[in-house]
Amino acid sequence: MKPQELIGNNAPGWLPSPEAGGEPGQTLSVEVLFAKAFRLQQDGRLAEAVHAYEQILKIDPRHADSLHLMGMIAWKAGRPEPAIQLIVRAITINGQVAAYYSNLGTILQAQGKLEQAGACYRCALALDPALAEVHLNLGLLEQIGGHLELAITEFQRAAELKPALAEAWSNLGNALQTEGHLAEAEQHFQRAVELKPTFAEAHYNLGNVLQETNRLAEAADAYVSALALRPSLAQAWSNLGNVRQKQERLEDAVACQRRALELDPLIADAHYNLGNVLALQHKDEEAAAAFEQSLRLNPQLTKARNNLGNVYRTLERPAEAVMQFAQIPKADTEFSGAYNNMGLALLSLGRHAEAEGAIRETLAMEPELAEAWCNLGVVFHAQNRLDEAMRCYRKAQELKPALSKVRMNVGLIELVQGDFDAGWKHYEWRWENAPMIKRGFSQPQWEGEPLHGARILLHAEQGYGDTLQFCRYAPMVQAAGGTVILEVQERLVRLMKGCEGVAEVVKIGDPLPAFDWHCPLLSLPAAFDTRLETVPSQTPYLRVPEGSRKKMAGVDWAAEGLRVGLVWAGNPTFKNDEFRFRSMELREFGRVLGVEGVKFYSLQMGPETRQLVEAPGAIVDLAPLTEDMADTAAAVERLDLVISVDTSVVHLAGGLGVETWVLIPNCPDWRWLLDREDCPWYPGMRLFRQPAPGAWGAVVERIRTALKERAMERGNLRRG
Repeated sequence: MKPQELIGNNAPGWLPSPEAGGEPGQTLSVEVLFAKAFRLQQDGRLAEAVHAYEQILKIDPRHADSLHLMGMIAWKAGRPEPAIQLIVRAITINGQVAAYYSNLGTILQAQGKLEQAGACYRCALALDPALAEVHLNLGLLEQIGGHLELAITEFQRAAELKPALAEAWSNLGNALQTEGHLAEAEQHFQRAVELKPTFAEAHYNLGNVLQETNRLAEAADAYVSALALRPSLAQAWSNLGNVRQKQERLEDAVACQRRALELDPLIADAHYNLGNVLALQHKDEEAAAAFEQSLRLNPQLTKARNNLGNVYRTLERPAEAVMQFAQIPKADTEFSGAYNNMGLALLSLGRHAEAEGAIRETLAMEPELAEAWCNLGVVFHAQNRLDEAMRCYRKAQELKPALSKVRMNVGLIELVQGDFDAGWKHYEWRWENAPMIKRGFSQPQWEGEPLHGARILLHAEQGYGDTLQFCRYAPMVQAAGGTVILEVQERLVRLMKGCEGVAEVVKIGDPLPAFDWHCPLLSLPAAFDTRLETVPSQTPYLRVPEGSRKKMAGVDWAAEGLRVGLVWAGNPTFKNDEFRFRSMELREFGRVLGVEGVKFYSLQMGPETRQLVEAPGAIVDLAPLTEDMADTAAAVERLDLVISVDTSVVHLAGGLGVETWVLIPNCPDWRWLLDREDCPWYPGMRLFRQPAPGAWGAVVERIRTALKERAMERGNLRRG
């Protein structure tokens, strides 16, 4: 919060006495000339006034008043150095005039020479302690220097001497607000506004204290009043934008911040405030640009650096996020959470030890910070150190029982350990965590109640793989008496139309038909009280549409040897597998591609298909023929084996009953459980697990050995 503009005495309110300088015989002519010069100055005829003062000085070179007023004219003309020299000459001649010191102090203060300005103000007050404006200016200096108690004393003295001086009340309010005395500060701002209704800065300061006390509507009114009086007050636009942000009027908030920056592009805080609003609007690239500009203007603006790091994390630019967090001083306890966030960014880079160290830095400063304990648990969880992770999660729960992320993470550990009874309950906390958004249906969520023919909407909630895995429950819901409506992603619509037990398929985003109940697909296992021994594992439960079969009939399928489908990368935009590092590079499969008796077909989708240029001729690319998952299913149906990282294709192949080998990262998704090669969800599936984070080489070598054996078993049998 900036103090008010300096208030100085621009001209004396008196005429000099005959003793101001000169010889007795010169007094009358000098007085007449001085009176004329002073009137010219008051009328704004400054060049003529200067000429008149110069005439006086030719008569009396020691005429201090003329030197002083010439100095004030030079100051007004933007020539501070000549102004200072002239007033110093006046003081040298006559050091007993308070106004000389006061105005010299004003000029020095404006030049940033604060210590010299303070000395001048004190000299002025020694000569005339009743100068309210000088007390005011000295108070401003004390406030700039961080001496708030001294500033308050000076402002109070100014207000006592001149109760109608609105600037004194406004600045007193500023100092008291900084000290945390908000009620007193508000009273003083109100007094300033009453004394001087046209005082824009007082309205602005009133808005600041009202915003700090969370009286947002009143604060907005105060800022609007300030801007009506002074539309160019950039900081008022920015602070009005902050109020609009708190009122969740985000478009208005952006407009206010942009207006502030049009008026003054150099306000670092306005760029920071704009970044905050843009981040709330999920305009992350624009938010990052705003924070970056804020830091260019003020590299010490720690809050901007912290928020820029968070936006970089959202943009999946973890290395840049780490660079920002690392520049935040550890001693700055206000941002101790920055090292917590840096830990997550390091974790995204697979730098587990550093991630643990960063989060422990936060815990050293804030040992009771539940979020940090939760994130330390995530670091251990990502390394499959589940006992340590669970201890951290329990500590976080103890500190903050309502922390939903912890409850969900506990559920994930329970599920991966096969404790489905507890795990399904905790897994329902996923709806309280981004990026999950619970649907706001008025119909009740089904939890296993008798349906008696009621219409029930089963709706997809996460990725393609989740939909493909859990659509298996549709026949069970039908058997429980429901008429099933299945809402799925667009790429799955054609395939799901052949799903047993489904009466109607709806694309996500299309209007929904009438229904009586609803259930998210991944809540169905809890509704059926699914245990390991009761997992509905019968396959195939997916059917390939005939149109897709005909399309794939045109592919040049190998007549001999094994036909093997390959997927090496998951969807890079899918957020729910953060820190699992499930994807690979095609080149890592190099030794597998050399196995004799095998023809490989790429089932890879998306941008990672560009890696096929690294294996020219070794793999048939099916992507150009696959418009949706039904087409992919028709391709999978033609294969003997699918080898894939943990992505939707494994669920597609598993649901079609095609033999599937899955490369599982060291920290597995909960559905793959622990320490087993089989999968209770898919009888024809084999799991190849990483022995350590990032250790794909050992997994690929095991697959190569197994594939050689499988090819030898098959031999060179010719297909009919």
